[in-house]
Amino acid sequence: MVSGEEQRFRLIAGLGNPGGEYSRTRHNAGFMAADAIEKSLSGKFVEKKINGGILKEGRCRGGYLWIAKPMTFMNLSGECIYSFMVKKELEAGNLLLIYDDMDLPLGRIRFCMGGGSAGHKGVESVIGSLGSADFARLRIGIGRKTDNPDKKDYVLSEFDERESELFIKVIDMTAEAVKLLLHRGIEKTMNEYNGRMLGDEAGDGGDEK
Repeated sequence: MVSGEEQRFRLIAGLGNPGGEYSRTRHNAGFMAADAIEKSLSGKFVEKKINGGILKEGRCRGGYLWIAKPMTFMNLSGECIYSFMVKKELEAGNLLLIYDDMDLPLGRIRFCMGGGSAGHKGVESVIGSLGSADFARLRIGIGRKTDNPDKKDYVLSEFDERESELFIKVIDMTAEAVKLLLHRGIEKTMNEYNGRMLGDEAGDGGDEK
């Protein structure tokens, strides 16, 4: 695995499910973050053809930067990401994967390098398709409700009004954090953002890993 200081991120991929019925659900946090990141970056991003997904191409730090949203449904996300990375000769270390995490409370985000999937089917698919877990992740906390023990039911539910107000702020913070990541590296970004907590939701979320 490359160190944080040697990291050169070329592909940002946000995970989610296609279709209007999923667009505002907790499981689509990665899609929402990808859209916000594109809007926050300077320069123009152009939509390009990609097998199994939506891709935006732009420039950052003198090179190409791609922002992808696989449209193959969560459990097959890795197929789209892998095929694009092979085409562009990208390595696992060039990827930042963004996705929802029930084990972080709403109001938190966390960057990390490598590791397992923690049961997230989209991350599982990416690891399986790449044959490597050595890529950076940005986990977006969606919390966990004790009165809704069904995991699938919960991640496919929408935020309530109070949660939505906080989540908008989280997505704004996510876009700011990724801008820092692209220019200053993952170590600096982890130090700056991994300890931040927005709102007062810590008691409502799950235990952090």
